Amino acid sequence: MNELAIIVFVPLIAGALAWLIDVKGIREIIGVLGAAIPLGYTALLYQKTGEGLSFALNLGVFKLTFALNTLNWFFLGIGALVGFSAILALVSTGKDSYEWLFALMSLSGVLGVFLANDLLTFFIFWEIMTFASFMMVLHYNRAASLKYFLLSVFGAYAMLIALGMIYAKLGTFDFAQIQQAMYQDAYAAAFGADTVFSKGESALIYLLFLIAFGVKAGMFPLHVWAPDAYSETNQSYAAMFSGVLSKAGVYGFIMLYILMGTRLAIEIGGFRSTTKFGYIIAFLGGLTIIVGGLLAALQEDIRKLFAYSSISQVGYILVGIGVGTALSMQAALFHALSHALFKGLFFLIVATIVYRTGKTSFADMGGLAEKMPFTFAMAFVAILSLAGIPPLVGFASKWVLFEAVISQNLPILGGMVFFGSAIGFVYLIRFTYAVWFGQRPTDLDDTKDAPLPMAIAMAILALFNVVLGIAPGLVARELNKIFGKEVIGGNLFILDLGFGRYNALAILIYLIVGIIIAGIIYFLGAKVRKVPVTDTYQSGNPVTMEYNLTIRRNFFLPLKETLSFWLRISFDKLYRDIGAWVEDLAEVLRNFIYNGNTQSYAWYLAIVLLILALWGV
Repeated sequence: MNELAIIVFVPLIAGALAWLIDVKGIREIIGVLGAAIPLGYTALLYQKTGEGLSFALNLGVFKLTFALNTLNWFFLGIGALVGFSAILALVSTGKDSYEWLFALMSLSGVLGVFLANDLLTFFIFWEIMTFASFMMVLHYNRAASLKYFLLSVFGAYAMLIALGMIYAKLGTFDFAQIQQAMYQDAYAAAFGADTVFSKGESALIYLLFLIAFGVKAGMFPLHVWAPDAYSETNQSYAAMFSGVLSKAGVYGFIMLYILMGTRLAIEIGGFRSTTKFGYIIAFLGGLTIIVGGLLAALQEDIRKLFAYSSISQVGYILVGIGVGTALSMQAALFHALSHALFKGLFFLIVATIVYRTGKTSFADMGGLAEKMPFTFAMAFVAILSLAGIPPLVGFASKWVLFEAVISQNLPILGGMVFFGSAIGFVYLIRFTYAVWFGQRPTDLDDTKDAPLPMAIAMAILALFNVVLGIAPGLVARELNKIFGKEVIGGNLFILDLGFGRYNALAILIYLIVGIIIAGIIYFLGAKVRKVPVTDTYQSGNPVTMEYNLTIRRNFFLPLKETLSFWLRISFDKLYRDIGAWVEDLAEVLRNFIYNGNTQSYAWYLAIVLLILALWGV
């Protein structure tokens, strides 16, 4: 069987077998194998990315076509690695065969999206991925799944309309043919010749794809489904939900550039040092960073904190894509990898905490570092990576992104990206102290560390966070292959942009030396003061039971009060109101139009025929 077919369909087959057999132990083995085989084949295909490997499945009415290249192998690697880690952790947290079926189905869906070679295959596997992830959320929370379903349907119809417009004009779904036709159209538009797509049609296709990919990526203001969906599902699966499925939206934006970027640039024009259509993506990405970061800081539930944090971090990727230079695109791809690694790790950590304690609120936690030392070590890696502390992989990708934005003289976007990093420190400080340090509630005294499958899954992602942080040249080398030129220079440990250098190995050496010096000072008799968990900070407010700010309770209440006006502006509420209006309209239509009266239907038909006659049909 073709290697691409194995990668795409083995998880789906394994999920179906696990669901049919439904014997504890056997279904877990089948499920893990269903995720391990695509990972193994993805690694083996590394040497074949330039060989034009492809596969077509003829279904009679249409064909599913897949192809391998350097770009989609990069995303395939992300999906296979983080997907395998999430499935491995599911061995501990999975409740039944239902979860194995749909978790593996969604993995097949996203891998199919990455390998698709035409828009129809892309859309079919996009819907498989969406349906399976919807079923995972439905298993835990009906309201959260409904919100996810409605916004996903909105995005799916937007994509379907765009696909229909492209096919109606070009008669093909093939990526290469569409790219060539769009480029020729751009060339014609530049010289004032007749074009296949009008300016309005190009803008509409762009808007439709912006909605479709924005929903899946969790882009502001289409992000409202993500916090509930990420938090109201199996938290092991949430590692794949956030780390992999959101990358389908990112991949979609990159494909938008590849297929019609030149056409949009000519038709819509430029803004400062970038294109207008790209700046829209980048600016919405910047708003995603800010909104996601601020809302993450205000959460009292660790699941919601990292759900909003994931939204915020995807904003960085969108900024890089929107700026549109070769360097910013590489930065976006770099951060897509970083985000998958540290956010996948974070959700596995949260899954372990919830699995061992049964708690999700900061108010119920504290002092877990002593009881869960391995999980705490993994959390320490994830915290440093997300916060952008060298020499972890999160710093390398953010540094390249900062440089890419600054080099293009885009101060607003630069400010948004910098603010995101600052707010990231804010909510990570609380997670660190409220969960791992301080006084431990007595009901957590018997808490155990992570079970073996979850420990292995966390260790895999933590290892990549460290290795790719110390040796970022490994990633830069692959990114340069994708672009066919050296955009990021340097060597294994050094990133050289021409106007800035980052030496990860030197930073690591300085860090080790600093830790040794700090350790010597500590053991020579540094004074340590024990801080009880009830210590408060009050920001000038009186200490009362109603206004008692501790690391575990109401920690960011002053920030919440400061943002009270803006917090009243809720897109979530707006979408609920729109949904209520649609329901009311549907009820009116049902009562007065679709009313079951045959005579009324006869009049409708007569009116339609009269209109057609007047039009000369």
